[in-house]
Parts: sequence; C-alpha cells; structure tokens
Amino acid sequence: MKQTKIIKYILIIVIMVISLFSAKILLSFIPENENTSETEESQVIQDGDMEEIDQDSLPYTEETIGKLKIPKLEIEAEIKEGIDLETLVNSIGHFKNSSLWDGNIALASHNRGSSVAHYFEGIHLLDVGDEIIYTTNMGERRYQVFSQKEISNTDWSVTLNTEENMITLITCVTGQPEKRLCVQAKEV
Repeated sequence: MKQTKIIKYILIIVIMVISLFSAKILLSFIPENENTSETEESQVIQDGDMEEIDQDSLPYTEETIGKLKIPKLEIEAEIKEGIDLETLVNSIGHFKNSSLWDGNIALASHNRGSSVAHYFEGIHLLDVGDEIIYTTNMGERRYQVFSQKEISNTDWSVTLNTEENMITLITCVTGQPEKRLCVQAKEV
C-alpha cells in the first residue's frame, strides 16, 4: 500500500515536471513583444509613411524574369526562375544562385527534344563577339560572347556571381551526359 502511494507521488511529480518543461518549450515559440494591440498596428500602417511599390521597377513579374534574345540564332524567349524540368519545358531557366541583373546571370535550356523547348540547341554555333541581349523590367543589357567551353555536369562554379556584368548560358552536350556546354558573354 505504501509502495503504491509512493509510485503515485512519483508519477504526479514526473507529470508536473513534463508539463512545466512542455510549457517552457511552447512559450519559446511565442514572440516576446505581443503587446501591440490590433488598433495600434492599424494606426501604424495608416499613419506610417509607406511608399507604394512600383511594379515596373521589379526585376521580374510573377510569370517571367525577362527575355533573352540571340540575334545570330534568331532566338527570343522568356526566362523564368528555376532550372527544374517544369520550368525548362517551355522557357529558359534562371539559376537561383546567380544574379538577376548585376554580376553573373546564369541561364539554362535544353538543346534538343520533341516535348520540351530547346532554345539552346544552337549555342555551339556562337562565336567570340556574337551578341546576346537580356531584357527585364530593370532595362536591357547587351553582351558579347567571349568564351565557349565544355564543363563537367557537376561544375556549377560558372553560375557563381562575378564583379563584372556577364551572362552564362548552359546546356547539355548531345551524347555526353557527363558534360555541359557553357557559353559566356560580357556586357558591352
């Protein structure tokens, strides 16, 4: 009988400790400054000096980042964020780790296929000095090709940002799944 009472007390103490510990964990998720009332918040928004965002100044819309034009290849296509299969089915894709305007803008597209857009099928024909035009809501930039090389399919260093404004085009190399063709152009 005495043993049963002791077990009950121990269980009660354990339950209390667990409850206190759980409450402390839950409280850690609540921000400290929850004292602002709804009226104070709406007053701040109404009285604050808020500017309306000019949608035309954004680098891209909900659907597209911009357009890429390569006159020599007679290519003009929309650019969308991401390089996943869904994006590359109909568009040129933008590497998220690269810049949208200043520095290195890295883009990808298929070079062949019947069920996907293959905007970069002819980039192997680009020569040093050929023009690439990149247009967004921020403006238009013109680039001249300075490099064309094959890289490993795991070498993504060409997508990293640079001090110099440049554009990098990447596509597969036909028949060589371990390789990518990389064309780079500098702003003129």
